[in-house]
Amino acid sequence: MKMNKLYIRNYRMFKDVLIELNSGCNIFVGDNNSGKSTLLEIIQVLLSGKINNSSFERQFKASFFNYESRFNFKEIIADPSQKIEELPSIIVEAYFENDSNNSEYKGTNNELSEDCPGIRMSVEFNPDYSSAFQTMLQNGEIYDIPVEFYKVSWRDFGDNPIIFRTFPVKVSVIDTTQKDYDSAVNKFINSRITNNLSDDEKVHLTRAYRKMKHEFNNNPNVIALNERLSEEEKLDDKAIKFGMQEDVLESWMNEVSIEVENIPFEDMGFGTQNLIKMELVFKQDSDKSNVVLFEEPENNLAFGNMSRLISKINQDENKQVFISTHSSFVANKIGLKNIILLYKGNINHLNAVNPDTMEFFKKLPGYGTVRFLLAEKVILVEGPTDELIIQRAYKDAYGKQPIENGVDVITVDSLAFKRYCDLAILVKKPLRIITDNDGDIQRNIIDKYKDYIMAHGDLIEIHYETNETLHTLEPSILAVNSVEADVFNKFKRVISKRNSMVNKNETEIESFMINNKAEWGMRVFDSEECIEYPAYIKDAIR
Repeated sequence: MKMNKLYIRNYRMFKDVLIELNSGCNIFVGDNNSGKSTLLEIIQVLLSGKINNSSFERQFKASFFNYESRFNFKEIIADPSQKIEELPSIIVEAYFENDSNNSEYKGTNNELSEDCPGIRMSVEFNPDYSSAFQTMLQNGEIYDIPVEFYKVSWRDFGDNPIIFRTFPVKVSVIDTTQKDYDSAVNKFINSRITNNLSDDEKVHLTRAYRKMKHEFNNNPNVIALNERLSEEEKLDDKAIKFGMQEDVLESWMNEVSIEVENIPFEDMGFGTQNLIKMELVFKQDSDKSNVVLFEEPENNLAFGNMSRLISKINQDENKQVFISTHSSFVANKIGLKNIILLYKGNINHLNAVNPDTMEFFKKLPGYGTVRFLLAEKVILVEGPTDELIIQRAYKDAYGKQPIENGVDVITVDSLAFKRYCDLAILVKKPLRIITDNDGDIQRNIIDKYKDYIMAHGDLIEIHYETNETLHTLEPSILAVNSVEADVFNKFKRVISKRNSMVNKNETEIESFMINNKAEWGMRVFDSEECIEYPAYIKDAIR
């Protein structure tokens, strides 16, 4: 069973969203607090009834509700003149692909009224507590959503209760932020013991384990300790003693560790642990693990290990994988077509851009696609010199590098500008482009970007030198720094190395700049003195 849609209403930051899912990999990309981890969390809750490996019902709290819904409810109860028409609820649904193996979960009990298999989780006020709620409300004792009066239920689309033990969708969660024994490791140990030991062998091991515990309890040092405890310590006026716990017959399996090349798993490095946990998950049969959740798999993994992991993900067609990532490498290698973009409440698929733009990014995997998507604001420039100058101009104006204010300056070929405009429109991200006029403003800028400027001028800005004789960055920078002798002399000092430029004229300076683009740009960037900037650069960083 694979999901093709996920519907979320009123859960955390998601007020009302429907997400189309890929049957293979789904890569959630977004900046901090965009909802990536929340999506992984709610998938686990919906398909297993657990959150952080514990019962969701036991951990349920008011903060799980959408902030706006919770805020509105608190405003209503604070005003006695307002009547509570309905208490907030949470609905989450997974829609599965239609096939003969999941027909028993089929029905129309869902928000879209679709006749298909699926699972629905609802968190709703329990009417059995209506009287108690009204009494507390009248006494002014309700201050927030009264989650103690709520019930959580999981039902299929045929309106039958879900029993997770028999539910065919099994979730594996890989937390790369925790250095610990993972459920995948325990499952691996237990399965290998079960598959490789006969019943007689397991009985002998159980006896050996019991004998070991018996010997511990009867060790002279333990006996001496317990004798002292019985004289000196009492609990509820009763004597106490220490001893190994009595356990079920096969509890010894839970005490078994694994070693890799003589190093216990728990003593391994973070990255190696994560790689092993991920490999074990992909070794599991699909009936034991068919949905895999990765929280930033790039954590603590070297480049080579990340490549190995991605190869495993791409080769396993039986598992549906959900990944949150900040890594362009992960996104590009697994496939840009699998990216789901999260930005300020907007959810879009990267493949929703026009086909030409999608093909462009697929053919050029080196581009910082994820870097662009994660930035709060973006300035695109044509080359490394432009990037150096823009960053220095920004620092001169604001005392900080642009990235410190959430502005990322990215160098791309000018042919790619329109492709990034398509992305900016898709995710509604502010974008500014700084480009050369190349001697023809009408053809190279106005005609080229007219569709973007006319339809999306509030989102996309194109900044360029308005004097066509100053066709690139070098003559434009030189022009504003040579109008006055003092300014020109300072500029020559800035781009000099051991005063190499101080006696040069404008023609010589321009020739040096054009033939040494990165060098003069770096000298400006590192200089203790500030230069002057053209109006279009000032406008772009304003």
